[in-house]
Amino acid sequence: MSTSLSRPTDSGLRPTVARGASVRLARAAARTAQRRPKTIIAVWLLLVVICIASGALAGTRSLTDVQSEVGQSAKADALVQREGLRDPASESILITAPTAATASATAADLTRGAAALPEVAAVTGPAQSADLVADGGRIVLVQVQLRGDPDDAADHVAGLLKLGATIERDHPGVDVQQAGDGTSNKAISDLITSGLHRAELISLPITLLILVLAFGALVAASVPLILGLTAVAAAMGALGLVSLIAPNSDSTSAIVVLIGLAVGVDYSLFYVRREREERRRGHGPARLLGKAQPDSALEAAAVSVGRAILISGITVMAALAGLLLTGAGDFISIGLGTILVVALAVIGSLTVLPATLALLGDRIDRGRIPGYRALAAARERRDARAGRRTGVWAGLARGVTRHPRAALVASVCVLGTLAVPMVGMHTGDLQPSDLPQNLPVVKAINAIEATFPGAPQDVQLVVTGHDLTTPTARAGLKELGQHAASITGGRGQIAVSVSSSGTVARVDVPMPDQGRAAATSTVQRLRSQVAPTATTVEGVTAPAMVTGDVASSIDYSHRMSQVTPEVIGFVLLLGFLLLLITFRASLLAATVMALNLLSVGASYGILTAVFQHAWAQNLLGFHSTAPIINWLPLFMFVVLFGLSMDYTVLVLERIREARQAGRSPREAAAEGVTETAGTITSAAVVMVAVFSIFATLGVITFKQLGVGLAAAVLLDATLVRGVALPAAVALLGERGWRVRGWKDVPVAASAGREAA
Repeated sequence: MSTSLSRPTDSGLRPTVARGASVRLARAAARTAQRRPKTIIAVWLLLVVICIASGALAGTRSLTDVQSEVGQSAKADALVQREGLRDPASESILITAPTAATASATAADLTRGAAALPEVAAVTGPAQSADLVADGGRIVLVQVQLRGDPDDAADHVAGLLKLGATIERDHPGVDVQQAGDGTSNKAISDLITSGLHRAELISLPITLLILVLAFGALVAASVPLILGLTAVAAAMGALGLVSLIAPNSDSTSAIVVLIGLAVGVDYSLFYVRREREERRRGHGPARLLGKAQPDSALEAAAVSVGRAILISGITVMAALAGLLLTGAGDFISIGLGTILVVALAVIGSLTVLPATLALLGDRIDRGRIPGYRALAAARERRDARAGRRTGVWAGLARGVTRHPRAALVASVCVLGTLAVPMVGMHTGDLQPSDLPQNLPVVKAINAIEATFPGAPQDVQLVVTGHDLTTPTARAGLKELGQHAASITGGRGQIAVSVSSSGTVARVDVPMPDQGRAAATSTVQRLRSQVAPTATTVEGVTAPAMVTGDVASSIDYSHRMSQVTPEVIGFVLLLGFLLLLITFRASLLAATVMALNLLSVGASYGILTAVFQHAWAQNLLGFHSTAPIINWLPLFMFVVLFGLSMDYTVLVLERIREARQAGRSPREAAAEGVTETAGTITSAAVVMVAVFSIFATLGVITFKQLGVGLAAAVLLDATLVRGVALPAAVALLGERGWRVRGWKDVPVAASAGREAA
């Protein structure tokens, strides 16, 4: 039986029904795992195989561009798609030659070769349009339309890219550059895939090394890593089934791997450390009258850490559920995927992990690091001579709880100072300028934009009405496009497309690259000055809707700013209620919520300071003009809130154990931090190391994600967990562990149910 259950129970810490239920569940799972460890492990492996196989059979639906949009642009693009007015994917190929004759001949060869490709629907070159010629004929542009679904354009550009390389080789002195929907998507996808592969190759051995140093044994270090990897594998396989409900976004898989490995390793590390700690205290398997009894070390781990994992996992999943409130397709996909992997990690930690520990027994310590046992023995001797735990964290915890007011004020001031840069945070979508400038597609985009402004992108006006196919209506729509072009300043043709029903029309207006601020201003002017005038066109019955890449980014950022307060409120309320139910302490729960907000705010400040100023751009390889990716702040809040609860619940559980043993609030706070220091530090080092690897990837989205999460975990595991939380618990004293007006469950009855 757990040592915590045999300790005296403080009158202000009476066991609750919720606590009894969670303890019984964790203990029952551990006992089942002890009785049938091989069966539990086999069932877990079977579950992993079923998830992978079912996902493969179901296939994976990917989120389309239209499904990922929100706001006015989403309505406009959905209408365009429904009416069959969506343009096929296009590619722009820029030819730069020493002479006009060479450029013309090269363009002719390219046009003929492209037209012969099966994936090409149409080709427009300088022979068809004089607008595609510049610099006295030495620079020409060839525009290609691709067949198939525009969302799959990246799958249809390989032949065109190969043709461009062949043309460039056959015409010495000619430079051929290509950019477009498919080329850009393919370049970004290849960049992400290669980066993630590199991150996986680096993160796994680093994680194993940190765990070996933490446990001092290779077998013990391998258990958390294997459980984390199998949970991630099962979730990645099951994403195919999840995509039937919410199609997968481009980032879903990467984030599932990131979160799944983090929580899977964390939960396993917590459990294994506590089980080994109890074994060192003399607990373990026993026999009574020749009959095997439950493993007391495993039960102690289940009752304390197992329960903490259950509560923490529920809190993480509840926080991730906040992403579903956004209504954005990519967030719904990420939310469901991460909830799935956390659920699998919790299930594995409560079942297959104790089964593995029961099966291994003392063999968990095999593969010891030479000298590790001697170091541990020396530390125990120091503790025995001092009559208390020694070490950095133990000394810090005692100092903080002796002067809690000063410690809390100092930590809050530091967190508040770090959060100050957050005030200047500006968000936006990923742009070509945010990608590594040495990518061929980025060079091509810049070159095309410099010579033919507006060629790679445009803005669309979508109008509804009746009889829009008439010459008068078409002329009016053309005039509407010219009015819009006077605001965008783009060169090129204004195209008018009308649906076969005559009820929907789309007007394409060239729009040069103006930078984020200017582009936002242009779209706003189009919506305020041009869109309302659409009703003057014959047959048009409503103001025009403005869409396009820039408009879509603006709408998405606006939606995020609208829903962020709602999601934050939802997550805070759920977190407060879960802590309240778990610890029956309203002041304590409110304090934890406040500290979590401060911690997230500080990480926002660090993120802003790093990516919106120039001092770190050479170190991390990015341009400081890049904004914070518009979905990242909300996502970071949800993830960080959930992950921070891992440490908080673990520390509070240990503090409660000390309180039940008769310690004062200050003594319990110091003991809780000291006893969990090794576990939390090891877990934090693993997470910071994995997140930091993402900061080295080429895509700025992952750089920001890695820096933001690594900074937040580092702050949470040190300043918040080591200083602010114990200081707050010490200051709250007895008040922090009681709720007035709540009827406590009788101690004897509750304890009896738990012991049953």
